[in-house]
Amino acid sequence: MKIIEVLKLSAELLGLNSERDILVSTTEENESTALENEKISKLFNLVKFSLQELCTNYIPVIEKTEITTTDKKFALGNLENYIRIFKVFDGEEAVKFKIINRNLTMEEDGTYMVEYYTYPTINSLFDEIDFLSNFSPDAVVFSLCAYYCLAVGLFDDFNEFHEKYLTVAENLKNIRIFSLPQRRWV
Repeated sequence: MKIIEVLKLSAELLGLNSERDILVSTTEENESTALENEKISKLFNLVKFSLQELCTNYIPVIEKTEITTTDKKFALGNLENYIRIFKVFDGEEAVKFKIINRNLTMEEDGTYMVEYYTYPTINSLFDEIDFLSNFSPDAVVFSLCAYYCLAVGLFDDFNEFHEKYLTVAENLKNIRIFSLPQRRWV
């Protein structure tokens, strides 16, 4: 599902009809014009936060990355959108590791496969949210609506959307772990 589809559904639920119409007519070529709209821009920025929260608390997304340690360390800041380490492998064998001062610390220098929890990077309205393809977009839509209402001071609406979000998100919890394509870090 593309981000723009989530924004269209959210705009419809929020009663932002003119913004929904803008999103319906938006193409990759005129995306920047749509993002000039204050409400669409706010929705776009909040969807990033919504996805990060969803991946951190409800739908674990795991990325596999090959790393090489120097002085038995690898800076966790080099892992894109890092939440926490899941497992580290040396070949087929899981190995012990420690996290010290935002560094993955190993017993020996080498090349390892790291599996870590992450969330998607969103740069465009037309970015794809791959891990949601197996689900209804309700969790992201309700979360986005809730945080939009909170941002503009609609507290009663926030409570309503947030309650719906929590219900849907709790149902997703522990259903499945998703993997993103492998990346290499040196």
